Amino acid sequence: MNKSINRAYLAPLSPQMKIFELVERAPSVLSIFSRLDIRLPFGDISVAEMCEREGYTTELFLALCSIHASEGFRPDTEALSEDILPEVISYLRASHRYYAEKMLPHTSEHLQEILEHCDALSRSMLRRFYDDYMEYIVNHFLEEEEHLFSIIDSASTGKADLSILDVPHADIDDRSNDIASLIFKSLPEDAPTKLRIVTLEHIYALRDDLRRHNSVERYILKPLVDKYLQKK
Repeated sequence: MNKSINRAYLAPLSPQMKIFELVERAPSVLSIFSRLDIRLPFGDISVAEMCEREGYTTELFLALCSIHASEGFRPDTEALSEDILPEVISYLRASHRYYAEKMLPHTSEHLQEILEHCDALSRSMLRRFYDDYMEYIVNHFLEEEEHLFSIIDSASTGKADLSILDVPHADIDDRSNDIASLIFKSLPEDAPTKLRIVTLEHIYALRDDLRRHNSVERYILKPLVDKYLQKK
């Protein structure tokens, strides 16, 4: 059910915007539609009408879009109700699937194209490095899932462990940058520049998307859980 809107903190994105206007202004929000399984086509409906149709809270949807549109965006969690916690957790779970089933394998496919032009040592080194990187991220997701699944139930007793949300994601950033550095500096010249660029684009896109995922956890999920606990 759609809820009331606090328009001030949502600028420049607004509930009255047509979906096409939203995407035109911030194409990076398209991945949110994939994660939430939002149906196409949209016709000429507004953001608020789409959220009503799909059963999402407009404030939350626009906060997610704003984070994806601008890395420095910080939502006003005072304008968000802790009642939307299940929606937030559902989105984060969907994001984990999106990374594990789409972004990580897709980047791996492009990396494999480069490796076919490399010597055995370079191929083994970069393949192992990326596989370790994927394993690290997936294991991080699994740890988050354990906490996210139990957050609401344990919160009612005041025993929710939110420490994982305070852990900085700098290590994921560092690993992403290390892979990019290897592609820039260490691969043989026979590795085509075009393939390097395409792979780097995917690595940086993955890194930046993971940063936004972290922002959702830190600046939406955690404050809402804190707010929920304060009312207990």
